[in-house]
Amino acid sequence: MLYYLLLPFSLVNDFINQGGVVLLVLFFVASYMWMLITERLYFYKFSLDNLIKDTHDTYKKLLGNDRWLNNKIKDMSLADINLQKNKNLNQIKGLVALCPLLGLLGTVTGMIEVFDVMAFTGTGNPRLMAGGISKATLPTMTGLVISITGLFAITFLERFINDKVTHKTEVFEK
Repeated sequence: MLYYLLLPFSLVNDFINQGGVVLLVLFFVASYMWMLITERLYFYKFSLDNLIKDTHDTYKKLLGNDRWLNNKIKDMSLADINLQKNKNLNQIKGLVALCPLLGLLGTVTGMIEVFDVMAFTGTGNPRLMAGGISKATLPTMTGLVISITGLFAITFLERFINDKVTHKTEVFEK
């Protein structure tokens, strides 16, 4: 029973050993990115409607007879909603862009290992060179996979939130 509980940790440890320390960095970047994505999903699903409702209620309370002032209050209310809805999206986009670059860093470090092996043993030992090639390709693949999943998530989030906010903020036009 304990073996089956520890098996995922053993597999992750083996994967990191095969790909080098850059995979560990990619793991932490991916964890942080998905934590931010999860927070945004939670906000959009459970908090956004309340934010729009509360902002609209405040907007209605502040309305007066001056048309210009009412327009500025509406703009301020919509700007507040937009500020809250876009929180952390640029940070997520930055992490999505960072992952392939970290993968390339892993490629460079893996290739340095291959060149070190070739310098000491020559090209006659393909088994030793295979370890460096593995350390060169796994981080690149991992960085791209993390980046692609993050790209799909951020595209979904932006499309979902823009549709929802556009639909919900129509109450400000009435």
